[in-house]
Amino acid sequence: MRRKIEIKNHLLFIIFLGCAGCTLFQPTSDRTHLFEIGFRNHPSVILSKQALHIHLALNHFPEYLNCPFIITKIGPHELKSNPLYRWATPLSESILHMVRHSIQQSFPNAWVYEFPNDTIRAANFIIRLDIDTFEVDETSHQIVLAGLWALLDEKQELLYRSPFTFCEPFKNEENRYSEITAKIEQIILRLGDAVTQKMVPFLPKDDDKPKS
Repeated sequence: MRRKIEIKNHLLFIIFLGCAGCTLFQPTSDRTHLFEIGFRNHPSVILSKQALHIHLALNHFPEYLNCPFIITKIGPHELKSNPLYRWATPLSESILHMVRHSIQQSFPNAWVYEFPNDTIRAANFIIRLDIDTFEVDETSHQIVLAGLWALLDEKQELLYRSPFTFCEPFKNEENRYSEITAKIEQIILRLGDAVTQKMVPFLPKDDDKPKS
């Protein structure tokens, strides 16, 4: 009788392990949300040999922001990263892509390179971006982008320099990360527009563009 009970207990234990194994090894759904900003496909442009060559460089970018997680500010001196909410492309690369797109749209007869990744020749102009602050503040529900940008000539002599600060509010809702992504896009586009507007007086006219 005792042996029958032991055999029964062993069978129950094996069944339990089998059920537990099924549960443990079942594929779990990936709850990670990936967010993407910017433009990935640049229209092909046929340029003349006299086209301007502009280098765009991200000279400074806060290191803690260049990670896959979306970083938000939750206190005066406290930041939070959420592993479930990530950038599909590094934020620094997205900034360069979007500003480059704005410049290319404003000056279609110009080569715009993201320095140093795709530089192929000397530049007629250099644009340097220094990002000092890029905060997604959960306490004030506001996104702040602040820093400095500079325009240099081919000899790397300073032509123009200007600080910038752009702000965009966002709602404190459950799906706020989608809105935050859209607002960040708007802010970077505002930076691109500001850069291109100030560049116009320094660019040569059509009849005196540099020869290649």
